[in-house]
Amino acid sequence: MRANGIDDKGMERICENLKNSNVKCLDLSMNCFTADSITFLADAIKENAALEYLGLAYLKLTFTDFKPLLDEFGSFNIEPEELNELKQKIKERDAIVAKNARSKGKKIEPVPNLPSIVQGKEGNELVLKNEGFKQLNLGLNNINESELEEIDKVLARTPSTFTLILTGTHITQENAKSLITRYGERVVV
Repeated sequence: MRANGIDDKGMERICENLKNSNVKCLDLSMNCFTADSITFLADAIKENAALEYLGLAYLKLTFTDFKPLLDEFGSFNIEPEELNELKQKIKERDAIVAKNARSKGKKIEPVPNLPSIVQGKEGNELVLKNEGFKQLNLGLNNINESELEEIDKVLARTPSTFTLILTGTHITQENAKSLITRYGERVVV
């Protein structure tokens, strides 16, 4: 879907179809949709556990424009009430999985995509969103030095299997080296 003239209206349709799909790789680079479509994409990612690679290069967007999407990757603190709700949803999901296993090919109920619960460094419980996601390509966008702190936050909270591509952005060589020193192969600048 790279370089297909996809606009915001087209992105809305694509994102609706992306929900609950088995798509593993999606390259939407070099299209003409705006930052408004990133919210549609973030909503679709919440419901798609299969997606591992997403290409969003050369869209003329800033790192801040990608924030709704970036908030769907990595580990986050969660309020106790929300944690209890998530645990209940996980129990319900597990019941659906068990029911589907017993159905032996008959009508299978869709299994909701839910984040995992993981232990934080301080022993607290965190929510881990999209742990199977592997690579996000934001290269050739209008990402600059003022967004380094946000880039660092994303890389710090995502698993070691997550790679962020930022080639062709407005990050100086010195700052690129600093990111590579901290995150190794998890960042390509």
